[in-house]
Amino acid sequence: MPTDSAKDAPAKDEPAKQIDTLRRSALAKIVAPAVGYKGRAAMIELGDIGQATPELQDTPEFLEATVLTILARGKPPRRAQKPLYRLFRARLVAGEVEKYQQFEQVLKYAVHDPAQLDGLYFHSAFATMDQQAIWNDIRAVIQRLDDLGSAVFLNSGTLLGAVRDKSLIAHDDDVDLAIRLDAASTEEAVTQWANTRSTLQEAGLLSARQPSNPATMKLKSGGTYNIDLFPAWVIDGRVHVYPHTAGELSEDQVFPLITCETTGLPIPRDAEAMLAVNYGEGWRHPDPGYQFNWAKANRRFADFKSALDQDG
Repeated sequence: MPTDSAKDAPAKDEPAKQIDTLRRSALAKIVAPAVGYKGRAAMIELGDIGQATPELQDTPEFLEATVLTILARGKPPRRAQKPLYRLFRARLVAGEVEKYQQFEQVLKYAVHDPAQLDGLYFHSAFATMDQQAIWNDIRAVIQRLDDLGSAVFLNSGTLLGAVRDKSLIAHDDDVDLAIRLDAASTEEAVTQWANTRSTLQEAGLLSARQPSNPATMKLKSGGTYNIDLFPAWVIDGRVHVYPHTAGELSEDQVFPLITCETTGLPIPRDAEAMLAVNYGEGWRHPDPGYQFNWAKANRRFADFKSALDQDG
């Protein structure tokens, strides 16, 4: 007599088959445009599948189908950016970066005109890049910032990689730096951060693509990766580094900066203490699926963020 699990198997398989069919249909439409493709209906069907089986929404198959359906409908490619990034992260966590790269190649091969993908950014993990070239680029950027009179140090994921892995984290895809502001209050930090933005803009260091979050900046890099810059300041001897450290560390735990033995680049005086604040006490153990709690962080820096929003 069949078990309950056997009875349930067809029902569980059905959404996966629907997703595969939608994926194939969208890809076929991109490769050979044909009359009769119902893109809006396909998007609605994907949405219905996602609502009925939410556990499938973050699977690579569902995300690939979503990206392809958006493109097959002829919508602006940028609308596919979020699901494409989620696909990238899903493949990273699963250790399947090569499958993401294969999907990227499929898209580029399928379109008849490269302009069809304008506005769509394809992510790359450090595992696929020349790490020494990246470290050299980071060194050059830090030197430029130092020349402007600012103390800069490795931050967040880049600091974690340098201290724990003695390298860039293989599944990471951006560089994190922090810059100390000449500020002794939240109000001064807001003013100095705005001044820093202007200075970096004039120096030609800011990327053309800036984040919507005014508390961060993107710097120009020598590759396809992003260099994210975050503000740091000290109030009454306590260190603040948006978005992870809100007074948990004393000034002498961070400054003066020291030189990282692995990279030769500046890091906090007690880097391990900062990593524990940023990632928790388990920071020494790799977790490819780690997700930073931005909502909580922004609540902790509410005054700073609110003032920045008003200033902008």
